[in-house]
Amino acid sequence: MIILHELKKALVSPVILSLIGIFITFNLFIIYSYSYVKEELGILTKLVDQFGYELNEETMHDFNLFYNKQLKKLNEIAPATYGSAAEFFNKNKTIDEEHFSKKELTFFHDVLITENYYFVSLDIDGLYRNIDLMGEAEYQVNKYHMSGTATETVRKEFTKLSNRLEKIIENGEHKTLFFDGKIYRMHSFLFESIFLLIIFEILILVVLMTSFIQTCEFENKTYQLTYSTKRGRKLAFDKLMASFMAGVLVTTIIAGITLISYFSVYNYSGLWNVPISSYFNAEKQVYISWWEISFIKYLLFGIALVYICQLFFTAITFIIATFIRNSYFVFIMFGILFGCGLLLPSIASLDSNLIFISMMTPFTLIMNPNIWFIGGNAFYGQYYEINTIVIWTILLFVLCICTTKIFRKQDIH
Repeated sequence: MIILHELKKALVSPVILSLIGIFITFNLFIIYSYSYVKEELGILTKLVDQFGYELNEETMHDFNLFYNKQLKKLNEIAPATYGSAAEFFNKNKTIDEEHFSKKELTFFHDVLITENYYFVSLDIDGLYRNIDLMGEAEYQVNKYHMSGTATETVRKEFTKLSNRLEKIIENGEHKTLFFDGKIYRMHSFLFESIFLLIIFEILILVVLMTSFIQTCEFENKTYQLTYSTKRGRKLAFDKLMASFMAGVLVTTIIAGITLISYFSVYNYSGLWNVPISSYFNAEKQVYISWWEISFIKYLLFGIALVYICQLFFTAITFIIATFIRNSYFVFIMFGILFGCGLLLPSIASLDSNLIFISMMTPFTLIMNPNIWFIGGNAFYGQYYEINTIVIWTILLFVLCICTTKIFRKQDIH
């Protein structure tokens, strides 16, 4: 009952309720503002429904027959014969509804998109044979002016990544259909733009709610009455549990509504099990996941990390609020700590493994949800996410226990 009472304090706050409404509205605006591409994305889902997502010999044969059939139909409608849809558009740059019906114009664009997927599919093996990960390792070492043991660590990680690349090619993970990343950038849109929004919105709400729950009695001048009894000091643990529950609840609301809306707008039918290392998912460079991870697994792992990180931020805020008894100052202090966490790698030595240890904070972890579990960055090794979670779970668990014990003996006057 006490925990529920503390939980209610935060959830009925007009500020919290208003922020939840504002954040959800903004997220929906961002999602729908990009929805003009969904018709083009639907062309791929139709292709996947017809052929499947694996680009094996059988699929490519069927794909070739389908493409040639579509091109033949285009030439039957067009005023001349063209070798490709791209050639048709290059020679007819002013096509409009005066020359063709709306249905025909739509068909022409559909053939062009289908053609792009088909011809790119033919070149995938050649593109992967030219990937030089060890060369990329040397480039990044020189770019960041690394030396000593840091350089050795980077080379070891990229050697493991090279072995992983060989397995990807062997398994055919790269030869799978997905939304063309170079055109639509759906991976970045979901896991960088949308996920980053969700994470920072949850962070703000979690810090505000936890600081409010922890400092409520001090700000309302009722702390002497509340904490004067023997049970009073044990309220710290109840408040911590209430803060965790509040964090989980707002995370579920914000992430749940946002992601349900996202997948209501963008149809991923038939693509849930496509490996995240698919060539078509690549944007600036190919994504090489450390393990064989499908899109749905990557999404679920990402959601799990969001929940874990909000628990970390709740615990950090709880610790700060135990010693700073003003919710505004707690928020400011958390912001300073967040900034210091991001700046920590910039002061770490680039000639030792301390640079990699300095990156293992929840503050740095949340900044790149689009490359979680993906290799290719000199500072994020194979077990970066796992190591960060384990280290901070142990650290914050110990600190929260110590903090509650300190509060029981603390002078609150």
